[in-house]
Amino acid sequence: MHTDPDSIDEQNLPLFPLNVVLFPGGMLPLHIFEQRYREMVKYCIRHESSFGIVMIKDGEESGEAAKPCKIGTVVDLVEVDRFPDGRMNIVTSGHSRFEILEVDNELPYLVGRVRILDAYDMEADKKLEKIASETRQLYIEYESLSSFLRFGWQPPEENPEHPQQLAFQIGSRLRIPNNEKQELLEIISFDELLKREIEILKDFNRQIAFQLAARNN
Repeated sequence: MHTDPDSIDEQNLPLFPLNVVLFPGGMLPLHIFEQRYREMVKYCIRHESSFGIVMIKDGEESGEAAKPCKIGTVVDLVEVDRFPDGRMNIVTSGHSRFEILEVDNELPYLVGRVRILDAYDMEADKKLEKIASETRQLYIEYESLSSFLRFGWQPPEENPEHPQQLAFQIGSRLRIPNNEKQELLEIISFDELLKREIEILKDFNRQIAFQLAARNN
């Protein structure tokens, strides 16, 4: 269930505001119990439609409709398990960022008129190769240091070669608050996003190395 971001720049997209930040490439399991989101998921299944996960700016996950942030991630349904009472467990996969242009409140769930922001760009490899290489080395160090510091920390088996995928994976893996993750998600330029991640990784790596040295003394 996938909408090709290369062919459609603007579209209507069901929205699911949550207290979470999902980056493209990430997987997010969800338990669907509210009636409005049961309807939304049924709509997406019936129409083979994607929907958008976006962090809540104001409000709560349940009850009155929350006000979403402007930038979120388009997700596809990859798994749906239904319960007899209508609840569902679903697994979603993020594939591109979007910007909300306007929100329609007429349905039980929010629907946004959105602009798709990302498309997989092979040319980005050449333009971002140098900065991506620096970012990747710092990120590998971050994962390695974290595995020594934090019990149960498991570095990914593979690290993406493509700068866009690398930037998104780093955003997903950094141990930072959701509001800071959202700030990263909203940096549209991959050059600027990787530069910001370099700053964060350098700072984290210094902190972790200091903590490990102190623990071993």
